[in-house]
Amino acid sequence: MKNRTLREIYEEYGISRRAIQGYEKEGLVHATDKMKRGYLLYNKDMVNRIIQIRFYQDIGYRVKQIKEIIDASNDIKKIALEVKLDELKSKKIKTN
Repeated sequence: MKNRTLREIYEEYGISRRAIQGYEKEGLVHATDKMKRGYLLYNKDMVNRIIQIRFYQDIGYRVKQIKEIIDASNDIKKIALEVKLDELKSKKIKTN
């Protein structure tokens, strides 16, 4: 995977420029390079991290919560996902 611009990330994954800038502001991601014209570039690892952050948001985590688990061990991530799954199941039962 080549380095991606904000536009390419948006077009491929539907994650807005504003969202990514918010992740940068919170210290979750950072540009890994810059084009001659000043466009920020993100390498494969940063793109994968952006996708992972969006996944956590999609299941209901706030950015501040994501900051606590994004770099945690897989065991901690697994527990966090199990807790969220239980919350979502409970919410579904209440709405039915």
